Amino acid sequence: MQNNNKIMILCKVVDNFGDIGVVYRLARSLSDLRPELELTLVVSNLESFHKMASAIDPNKQIQDFKYKNSTWKIIDWNLKTKRNADLLTPSNFPFSIILECFQCGRPDWLENLLFSDDFTETVQILNIDYLTAEDYAEDFHLLKSGTRKANIKKRFFMPGFTEKTGGLVINEVPSFDAKNPGASAKAAALSALPLSLHSSVRAAHSGTPSGGAPIASPSSFNIFFFAYEDDCTAVVQGISQFQETICETEQDFSVTVFVADGKSSIPFENAWKKINSPFKIEKIPFLQQEEFDFFINQMDFLFVRGEDSLARAALSGLPYIWQAYKQDENYQLVKVNALLDQMESYFSENDFREIKSFWQSYNDYENPTDSDSLTKMLISSRNQKNTEGFRRFSQKLHKNGNLAEHLLAFIDSL
Repeated sequence: MQNNNKIMILCKVVDNFGDIGVVYRLARSLSDLRPELELTLVVSNLESFHKMASAIDPNKQIQDFKYKNSTWKIIDWNLKTKRNADLLTPSNFPFSIILECFQCGRPDWLENLLFSDDFTETVQILNIDYLTAEDYAEDFHLLKSGTRKANIKKRFFMPGFTEKTGGLVINEVPSFDAKNPGASAKAAALSALPLSLHSSVRAAHSGTPSGGAPIASPSSFNIFFFAYEDDCTAVVQGISQFQETICETEQDFSVTVFVADGKSSIPFENAWKKINSPFKIEKIPFLQQEEFDFFINQMDFLFVRGEDSLARAALSGLPYIWQAYKQDENYQLVKVNALLDQMESYFSENDFREIKSFWQSYNDYENPTDSDSLTKMLISSRNQKNTEGFRRFSQKLHKNGNLAEHLLAFIDSL
């Protein structure tokens, strides 16, 4: 009888943090749901994992990692064969469930073990695929896939935005009561931030209501900016025009843009300086995952990129703009339009027209980005015109359920 409490999760880090960010988040959610699970994470870049979770030692090939009431085994993808021989053999391989994330394949030492002639145990490999709003997510969800041995079985498990997919990973977002910091065990998430960010966020927000959206000071507007390395002139112009428009009737109004530090921050700062630094900016250093989740939920508006930050933005209920990874022949617009199609019914026609206009312009790498459509979208968010649509879409995603919970239910059914 297979032991489904022992789960191996594979992650080959293709970019710096996106893949491991999703895998770490999934492992956290699995352990939150079932602390008794024995998780083993096999990761190809422990340095990136260390940035997500500081207790990870990037120099140790095998280590234990304490997460709340659970202990995970962390194994370096590049584990030396001699060391592996003492750790896992066909006769003592304890895993009947392997989560292969993002079609990453398997390290050589694991491949050799599973497909050796003397390995006869049944193993279920579930491919946790990339997040997409395209129709194929529903078509591929739970679809069987072949392997070269009958006892090594494989299926797709598709994240997605509909009830016919696995949904999104949902983690608890740390809360913070600004009036009574000691009342929340999660207040450390705020105090762990750099002092400048700590004071900026507390000054702008008086608390977090039960609905999850922050209560913003009416004289300020906080924007989180995280993007691929690209010309940011139109974005800076759009934000500047937004601030100028609101200041015509509210002289004390100001915008602060919290820019994620890294390569993408350079073009933003360059564009900002070119037009004489029209609003305030703050650089955000790399944050631990729980800190990041808390931080973005204190914003009024989000610019996000990639998969993990897109999912966090969509679940937050805050107004957001997604930048898809650039692909040949502008194919990223197919992905953007697929997500827009999922969102459209939650907005009024006029509000959605503004959103769609900028999202498409922002993601069209063959034509200039339209700053005016960004200004209109920001004004609508400030005036609470489009915010209800984002909240309703978020509620739908939460109603779809937690991918980790759906995954465990499927594993139980095997």
